[in-house]
Amino acid sequence: MWRFAPLAMTGLAGLCSASAGLAQASSREPTDVYIRRLAGLPAPTAQAEIEIIDIGHDPMSTMLSIAANRSKDGWQVSYACARSPHCAPGADHLAKSYTLSASASSEVDRILDTLRQGAEPDGQLPSPDVIGGQLAVRIDYQGFKRDYRRVGLWGKTLGRLEALMTAPAN
Repeated sequence: MWRFAPLAMTGLAGLCSASAGLAQASSREPTDVYIRRLAGLPAPTAQAEIEIIDIGHDPMSTMLSIAANRSKDGWQVSYACARSPHCAPGADHLAKSYTLSASASSEVDRILDTLRQGAEPDGQLPSPDVIGGQLAVRIDYQGFKRDYRRVGLWGKTLGRLEALMTAPAN
């Protein structure tokens, strides 16, 4: 389980004027587990080969927890969205599970191969001078382990990885 709570919840709560209840929840549980609980999913669903947490750019933005594991059929994704009217029509949360298409799974594989080569992807690294949404990506896949964090601007590589894994509209 990912312990992203102090950075995302406490820091972001102050920066984006999030509710006090949101900041208090961070002291009790990790951010990904918190998002998944609000979306009705159990904590173990947060553990995966690729874990993405997106704490939006403003107080009304979505909070996303995306967890994916590779199978012979493609990337199996567990998607949770919480605390925003943008999650689903008439609801402030959403939970979905789905398998990425063969082409999307291949593109995720290509992104992982690029990241495995060691180059730091583009996007805004965390800095005390930058205020904005928080993106955290943890990869633990076939011996490749790496954590990435971005603030405000995700960049092409990590932004594309998140876009590929985001829940389909239907």
